[in-house]
Order: sequence, then structure tokens, then C-alpha cells
Amino acid sequence: MVAKRKAHLLGVRHHGPGSAALLKGALDALDPACVLIEGSPEGDALIQYAGLAGMKPPLAMLFYAADEAANAVFAPFAEFSPEWVAIQWALARSRPVRFIDWPASVSLALAKTAREEAIADLEKKTAEAQKSDKEEQGEDLAAPEGPARRLDPLDLLAEAAGYGDGETFWNGLIEQHGSGQSPLDIFTAIEDAMTETRQHQTEAGGISEAEWLREKRREAFMRGHIRDALKNHEGEVAAVVGAWHIGGLREETTVAEDRAIIKDLPKIKVEATWAPWSDGRLSYASGYGAGVISPGWYRHLWSLYSNDRHEGPEAFAAVWQARTAALLRQEGYDASTASAIEAARLALGLASMRGLSVPGLAEMRDASLSSLCHGDDMQLAMIERKLYIGDRIGEIDESVPQMPLAKDFEAWCKKTRLKPDEAASEIKLDLRSEAGLLKSTFLHRLNLLGIHWGRLIDAEAGRGTYREIWRLTWSPDMSVGLAEALVWGLTIEQAAAAATVDRGRKAEGIAALSELVRGALVADLPKAAGACIDLLQAAAVLNNDITDLMNAVAPLVRIVRYGTARKLPEPELRALVTALGAEVNAGVRIGSRQLDDDTTSKRMNAMRSYDEALGLFGDAALLEEWRRQLALLVDDEQAVAPVVGFSLRRLHDLGLWNEQQVSAAFSRQIVGETPARAGSFVEAFIAGSAEVLIQDQALLFLIDEWLCGLDEEMFVESLPLLRRALTGFDASGRKRIMQRIAGGRKEASAVPVETGDNPAFERALPLLKRILGMSV
Repeated sequence: MVAKRKAHLLGVRHHGPGSAALLKGALDALDPACVLIEGSPEGDALIQYAGLAGMKPPLAMLFYAADEAANAVFAPFAEFSPEWVAIQWALARSRPVRFIDWPASVSLALAKTAREEAIADLEKKTAEAQKSDKEEQGEDLAAPEGPARRLDPLDLLAEAAGYGDGETFWNGLIEQHGSGQSPLDIFTAIEDAMTETRQHQTEAGGISEAEWLREKRREAFMRGHIRDALKNHEGEVAAVVGAWHIGGLREETTVAEDRAIIKDLPKIKVEATWAPWSDGRLSYASGYGAGVISPGWYRHLWSLYSNDRHEGPEAFAAVWQARTAALLRQEGYDASTASAIEAARLALGLASMRGLSVPGLAEMRDASLSSLCHGDDMQLAMIERKLYIGDRIGEIDESVPQMPLAKDFEAWCKKTRLKPDEAASEIKLDLRSEAGLLKSTFLHRLNLLGIHWGRLIDAEAGRGTYREIWRLTWSPDMSVGLAEALVWGLTIEQAAAAATVDRGRKAEGIAALSELVRGALVADLPKAAGACIDLLQAAAVLNNDITDLMNAVAPLVRIVRYGTARKLPEPELRALVTALGAEVNAGVRIGSRQLDDDTTSKRMNAMRSYDEALGLFGDAALLEEWRRQLALLVDDEQAVAPVVGFSLRRLHDLGLWNEQQVSAAFSRQIVGETPARAGSFVEAFIAGSAEVLIQDQALLFLIDEWLCGLDEEMFVESLPLLRRALTGFDASGRKRIMQRIAGGRKEASAVPVETGDNPAFERALPLLKRILGMSV
């Protein structure tokens, strides 16, 4: 009787360099006719590109739903990933290589269904809790018990072997195995051990029913692909899978049984493409489930196994400690070559004492800490990310087909000389230069698409000087953002313009539309800006929210006043600002009555921005009408107190009312009023810089006289509001205010000061007043 053919199941750990080295040795020994790899079959079409010279890991296969790109999953590869090594081995020998896991079309469909069910369940519980009493609500809204912690089979093996945890056990046994061992014998031992521990894990209830069903379905797909490969290929068949799956794949099941368990699973249309990945996203710290603790360390381990010279543990330890010393020197620490040599020797000694053929990460770290950092953890912490995790971002060969937006993104990167990097960095752009303007346009367009590679951290300081300061931080997840933006267009410019117009049509409130106009202009999208201006004008006619109108004026005025180094539709913008300003001035007094606290707070912020914007805009008629409305607000008994306080303060600061008028209005607002209203009025009146109160004697002693005139009860009730009003002043400012009051009111000098004529100053005075926002 002929024995039934079986595939060689090679159980590995994802992203394990020791597993990758053993796998390469096993494949060389087996010389299989076909290589199967755990992964989504939609990736089969992408395998052919993995062998190109321009493909530099870390990389990832991106699978995303064709109708909802946000529903996506990545399959990452590092150069030390066993799956990547298997692909390279097969491509180099022209052997068939395929993925055999369940399709991404199934996994993404199930993930979408699970999210929808979770949202529906949460909404149902929330609705039920709102109907229940307080005690029941506390029970219903309590966080549901999460699934029981999945029992790690490696922890079981580690406990039996005397190790503290499964991570240390696997690293010592497999990832840092050294050399001289038969790869096939090791894989046989892995299969026996993992099959036994999987059985124990199942009996101990270390995996939930939902997880168990998920793994059963995945393994049914894998067994089907393995059967097909055995049928279609006469030679050996090697299947590279996670070690935990071997026990399930060895189960004797029929074709009918496997088909039954995967029958009627939902599917969606899926697209697949290569995307750059990064060391940071390979690490556990990124939240990636199959990550590793230290990609940088694993890359160094892989150099030991993949180096044809086989230099041994001594060179391995020396190179690592030399790299550590170099990074320390970059941070300004004293790390000599002699200390690096001593650290390498110490690491080898620690490994020997602990029964290891090669120093592990713990030994290397202990040696670095002792010999290079002199026991100072802080020094090592400064370089941990670069050393242990790494800062490498993968690259894709130019001939690899990509999403149109991804291809355009790369073209923009080359044109602007911006290189994606996970490490945060700052760039300063001069918009008067072609290069600076190009970079700014690119980053602004990406922001309109929701891809925040760059964040403008200092736009205000740069205005008027045509400078921008950006903070750049790239994440491979932004590849999903490019996929999502495909619905808007095939280039960055097309997509940004279409997305902006669509957001404009859906915008709630004209302030949001105003920001979109500004965003389109600085992103050099004139047609999108024009469309948003039209939408803004139409919305302004129907809008009666004064706060929203005020908020819309400021960003438009900034563009008109300071420019963007791009061509602007200035006449249209000025007409729009004038129309919005007229609407605000006409409705601000009536619209400042009977406002609740939240609305009042928003109104105050909007009034400050609007007042500053009008001063910069330079329309005399608008400015005059606005200041007239401020005076009317002060005398309006129905206007909310903070609005009145702000209005009176502006009239004082601009010199439009004299000291007697301000004092009389101040008294009217506090005499006979409740502490709450009087306090909120005073809070708005004195808001701003402490320096203003210190220098403005009339203003300071007006408040002082009010406080001194309060009786004890009124003083106690007003104290919390006054304290809140002064919290914006720093300790030094508050101290100087007290000293100023203690010094008493100082009368102006009676000695006349003779000043000569200064024609130059007289000519410059109108411009100076305009800059300061004062009446000319």
C-alpha cells in the first residue's frame, strides 16, 4: 500500500530571523517543487514583484475593500521574515509560490460585519440604559467583560523548560539558535511540541469559541490549498505557516468537512497592492498583532545568519556594541572604541554564563549599560528607538504597478525632495522660492485629503514673511488614506480639489466653508476655492448665526491681508468679507441677547477674532459701524454681560471713550447687579495681558475702586469669578499688579514737555495706528 503523500509543514514565527534562517536551510535540503505560504491568496499577483532590485523591506501587502478603502488590512514583511525568505527562495529558483490562508475578501467582510454588530449592540445598550434608573444605568453602561486572555502555548512550553516566558524561550531556542543544527530536525521538534501544546491549550480553555471558529475556518482554507498543491505537483510541497497552525493542518478531515465549515462566508471585492512599511510599525509598540519587540535587534540577528562569511558571535557582538557607541556619540555622550570592545566582551561573557551560544538582546543591553553608559539608564533610553526598533522605511521598485494616487504621491515626493520618515522633523519653507512653494502646496493638498503627513505648527508667525514651519511625521497607515482618496481622483491635485468641494457641499456652518476656502487657496486649487466661495455666499444669505458669521471672516481676512504667495481672487474675497461683515454688524446687538453659557463662550472667542480681523481688513465703513455697535452693546440691558464687558474694554483700548464715560458705564454694569452677572462682566472686561492693566492706570484703579466698594457678602460672592478672571495672568504679572495698586494712583506731571516737530513721525503715524487697529 502506497503511503499517503503529505506536505512538509514548516512552523515559523512571523518576523523571526532565526526561523527565517532555519527555513532557508530546510528549503535548501528539501528542494520542494512548490512553496506555500500562510497569507491571503489575493496577494499571489503581487509575489512576482518581490524579487525586483528596487523592493527594499520593510514592505507590506495592502488589501482593501474596493468600495470602502478604510476597511483594510496589511500583511507586512521584513527582510528577516520567514515568509519573505520563502518568496525570495522560490523566485530565485523559478518555483511556484502561493498564499494559502483565507481570502482577504472573507476576512474584511467578516471584520465589517463585526464592527457593524458591535456598533448596533452599543447603541441598543445605550438606549436601554437611558430608560433605566440610575442604578440600572450604572450596570448597563459598565464596560463589558472582554474575552478571556488567550493562553499562549509558548508560555506552556517555557514553563516546562524552566524559562520565565514564551518570548524568552522561543528566542533562546529558535531565534538565537546559533549554528550546527539540522533545520529539518528542528522543524520536526517544533511540530511535535506545538501540536502537543495546542491540544493542552484547547483542553484548558485558553481560546474563546469565536477565536476557535475563526482559526478552524482559516485552517480549512489552508488544507484545501495544500491538497491542490499535492495533486498538481509531483515533487515535495513545503508549507510555511505559523507554528501554532501545524496541529490543525495535520488533522485528518475530508474535503466535504472543510467545505462545510467555510460555506456561505460573506465576501467583498478586494484590491491588493504593495505599500512601504516601517520598523516602527513592525514593533509590538505599534499595536501590530504579529509584531516583534525589537526589529532593529532582529535585523542584526539576521545579519549573523545571512552573512556568507559566518564571522561568529565575537564579530556579531562587536558590531552591535560599535553601533551602540556611535549612536551614543551622536547624542553627545562619551562612548569610546575601547568601551565598545569591553561591552562586546562582557556580552559574550554573560551569554556564556547563561548557557547561550550567541548573546541575546538582554545580554547586549546589560553590557551596553555597564560599559558604555556607566549604569546610566537615561543614556541608553536616548537611543533605544533608533537602536532597538530602527528607523527604516521600505521602498518599492518603480516598475511595480501601484494605485494611481500612490504613484502620483511618489512623483510629488521626488519633485519636492521630501522623503517619508517616521521620525518627527521640522522644515521651514520660504514661499517666495519655487521649492518652498511646491512643498507647501503638496502638504496642504494632502491635508485636504485627510493625510496629515505634515502639520502646520507656526502659520501665524510666518504670515507676512512668506514663511511656514511644518512638523513632518509619516506613518505607513497613510497608504490607506491614499486608497480612500481614489474616489476623488487619480492625482493628488484632482483628489484634493474634488474632496474639498464635496466637503464644502456637506459643511455645516459658514465658518467651516470659510476654512475650506482658505485651505483651497493655500493648496493652489483655484477652481475648488471658487466653488467654495460660491457655496459660502449662498450659505451666508440664509445664515442667522452671528458667531458662525464672525468665525468665517477671520480666515478670509488673513488671506486678503497677508496673501499666500499664490494668485488670489482678491476682488471676490474682499466683496465676500464686506458682505459677511455687514451681516455681522447688522445682527450682533440683537444676537447677543439671552445666550446660554456655552454659546456665550463661543461668541466671545468669535468677537475677539472678528474685531482683530476688521482692524486688519481696513474697510473704514465696516470698522466705523462695528465700533458703533460696540457702543450700543454697552448700553443694551438685554445683552449678556461678557459681551458688554468686551465691548466696553475695546472702546477704552481704542480711545473712543474717555475715562469718565468708561467709568460711568462700568458702574452701571455692576451696581445693583447679581454677583454672577457683575463677575462675568468684569471677567470679560479685564481679560487679556497683565501688562495692559499694569500700564493702564485708569483701567487698573477703576477695578480697584469697584472691589473696595463691595460689602463683605458681595465680595465673597464675587471672589470666585474674579479669581477665574485673573487665572490667565502669570504669577509675576499678578505680583506686579499688586505692587502697582500698593503704590497708589500717580498724577500726571504738571510740567509741560516741549516736543519739537517731527515730520517723519507725523507721516508714519496714520500707518502705525492702522497697524495697531486704532482709529486714524
